Amino acid sequence: MRPTEFSRPIQTERLTLRRPELTDVDAIHAFQSREDVCAYLLFAPRDRASVEAKVAESTTKTRLEKPGDYLQPTMERRDDGRVMGQMYLSIDSVENECVEIGWIMHPDYAGRGFATEAAFALLDFAFRTVGAHRVIATLDPANEASVRVCHRLGMRKEAHLLEDMRVKGEWADTGVYAILHREWAAASG
Repeated sequence: MRPTEFSRPIQTERLTLRRPELTDVDAIHAFQSREDVCAYLLFAPRDRASVEAKVAESTTKTRLEKPGDYLQPTMERRDDGRVMGQMYLSIDSVENECVEIGWIMHPDYAGRGFATEAAFALLDFAFRTVGAHRVIATLDPANEASVRVCHRLGMRKEAHLLEDMRVKGEWADTGVYAILHREWAAASG
């Protein structure tokens, strides 16, 4: 893998994935404060101050080089600049050239292919720019919308871990999905 700086936005037909800005706080709080959104996430609904702190932290995360490094691009609609969600890309293992991808969407924009479109673009970035051999997604198996996104991306289900972690004080399962660079290259041409 190559050390990579996330310096330029990634454009798709309908979306821009860009570095987060403090001006995104209210839009991100609008979905990170919702029970229905956080039901499938590792954190409970956040108050505005918590979202502001997380966004401030993520503005400093611009480089992928070592395990634990991550990017959290803001997903905005190109036609009006409206923030619709966030993406996530982190280094899982440099030695094994593995990165993890994730997404969170405001429900108002769900069901229109935005998460899939953004994830395709971030997968392309992970494979072509970062040089990943393998990309994984770990998620709550009950999150049917995210499972569908994984399938649309060409990811296969590799594991269903039973009660492998505590989330919000309860035992939770984890679904693991993955795709290899050669599979991505064959599918994307």
